[in-house]
Amino acid sequence: MKSITKLFAALILLISGIATFTSPASASDIVPGSALEKEFRAMIDRGVISGYTDGTYRPTADVTRAQFAAFINRALELPAGTHTFTDVSSNAALGDDIGAVYKAGIMQGVSSSSFRPEALITRAQMALTIQNMIKYSGMDLTQKTMTFTDAASINSGVLRAVYVNAHYGIISGYPNTNTNPVTYSFRPENPATREQAAAFISRFLDALEDAPVPPVTPDEPSVDSDYYLGYVEGGKLVKQSLGRESYLETAEAFKATPTAKAIIRGDEIVRIKSGIAYGDRTAGNVRQVTTVYYDKDFRNQATYVEHGREIRYIDANAEFVKVQIGGTIGYAKHSEVNFIPYELITNRDYFVKNQWGTLEHYEYNHVTQRGGTHSIGPAPAAMQAGVRYYSHDGVNFANSAGRTLFEHYPYFQFQLIRTKTSYSAADLDRFIMHRLSEVNSDSGYYKDALKRSKLIGMGEHFIKLQNQHNVNALFMLAAAMHESASGMSENALTKNNLFGIKVYDSSPEAGAKYPNPQASIEAFAKDYMNKNYANPHGAYANGAVPGNKTAGFNVSYASDPKWGSKIAGHMFRADLYLGQRDIGRYDLGITNTPSVNVRKAPQGEIQYTYKRTNLGVDGDLGYPVVIAGEVKGNDGYIWYKVHSDLNTGGYSYIRSDLIDRIN
Repeated sequence: MKSITKLFAALILLISGIATFTSPASASDIVPGSALEKEFRAMIDRGVISGYTDGTYRPTADVTRAQFAAFINRALELPAGTHTFTDVSSNAALGDDIGAVYKAGIMQGVSSSSFRPEALITRAQMALTIQNMIKYSGMDLTQKTMTFTDAASINSGVLRAVYVNAHYGIISGYPNTNTNPVTYSFRPENPATREQAAAFISRFLDALEDAPVPPVTPDEPSVDSDYYLGYVEGGKLVKQSLGRESYLETAEAFKATPTAKAIIRGDEIVRIKSGIAYGDRTAGNVRQVTTVYYDKDFRNQATYVEHGREIRYIDANAEFVKVQIGGTIGYAKHSEVNFIPYELITNRDYFVKNQWGTLEHYEYNHVTQRGGTHSIGPAPAAMQAGVRYYSHDGVNFANSAGRTLFEHYPYFQFQLIRTKTSYSAADLDRFIMHRLSEVNSDSGYYKDALKRSKLIGMGEHFIKLQNQHNVNALFMLAAAMHESASGMSENALTKNNLFGIKVYDSSPEAGAKYPNPQASIEAFAKDYMNKNYANPHGAYANGAVPGNKTAGFNVSYASDPKWGSKIAGHMFRADLYLGQRDIGRYDLGITNTPSVNVRKAPQGEIQYTYKRTNLGVDGDLGYPVVIAGEVKGNDGYIWYKVHSDLNTGGYSYIRSDLIDRIN
């Protein structure tokens, strides 16, 4: 419990900011016998209320926010504190009082930079502030329910504060006229007067003196409050000294306090007003992926994301964090994410159109604090060169204000791998050597890459497996280049593992071992793509494209949320070097409805079903298809002839109204 010390009236600054002394006996404007005279005079005697130079105390005058801050500081003798309000100058007469109540968490600003010291304080605001004084002083937040005729217009948080005040006899209502029996109204928006403020503080101090002092057991240290409001000060997130045991109570204060930017539990941020989240799960000192679930009970996994990578923050409570990864909205555990309030963001992911008209993605890891760029493909015409755009799914692009401007599906990111490249084995080998010549060095990671890379001479095998397993050869080459650092990774050189197979974030040194690079390529095509990922009956089927964290292999194959766009970037660079014969070669589409049946013929037998129901926040991320033609069925519908997702190849049919063209 905080101690209360009496101050002498001669040492108190005037509410107007001018030091003065007036004798209470000379207060000619205090009406003898008035309802609040005794309490008003008690606060004058105690040094909480001081008079004006003309000898008056003006009991019926309205109270400003700065004046009430001064009353509180004088009554509680709070520790000194600072503030960041631009409308309270460094030499303001009541600036120290404002700093003290702000630091204590008893009063907040109306925004992160404004206190509005001259604004009048309402009865609702006063009730909330006195509740904070009660909490600060260690008193119980017991409530006494009262009935007000204007209760429907009073915020629930304000009502709870009034009920806490009522329990201690601090604040009550106004009797309504001409009612029998007598009814009361609270009038929350009425400005409070100086005599009301004095009476409320006087009653609070009386209640504080009568409050039982909780016993202190030497062997058991007192338990701190669980939840705190966090504020941005000096470029950092700090928590105020006023804590609360209840999350719900803290959440109400959080909503009602514009300057509060976070709710903090211990040293952990559990909620922010706005900003970004990122993966931050560890086991011991080992970095782990963050899992995102479709449900709040964390039973149905949607996808997962690499440690430190950006996630869209939507909302949070004490139990879960609501986020968006790719186009999927889901839920993550508090233990697996961290937050950055909007005011503290210094770096983040964004997209730009470079001087050559290429779409580039700048990605940032918020744990390692490292960033880098990769190209994806031709930028859409709607993009302006050099301007930053933002996208959580790589399809819907927004400006810095968060307004979606246009939609763009990068071609190679959403091209079905059941298609075939137009390039030959010799073409692929030519690009491999071109790429190796770009990275080759006399020392370091790429030392003698032109001689040592495990990709050298693999063009023929990529084409062979394309024909044998119906997996696009350019896609396989791109995946190998990405996963094996162009055939120069440790796993590639020592284990012939070109695809990071069985290499996990928690054990990057692990990985499957193969007798030669050809065996690794075959395992990728046969045991991974055709068995679980590209196969519509597979365990991880989300569409047979590189994709993102909602559609395609990226959902379950890699923790990097931009894996699909990076694979697309490798395909784009290869195609650009070899003559641009693949890009735009096929007509792409994407399903717009959950649970689409794919048939052998229009209205014919069902071959397989796209079962996933989550199509992304804008319904733009169903199952990608390649449209090879269209026919009119006997049912009157147009049916699209599409490349089959089955590794056996061939064509299938889907009703055209279930597909949107995307290029």
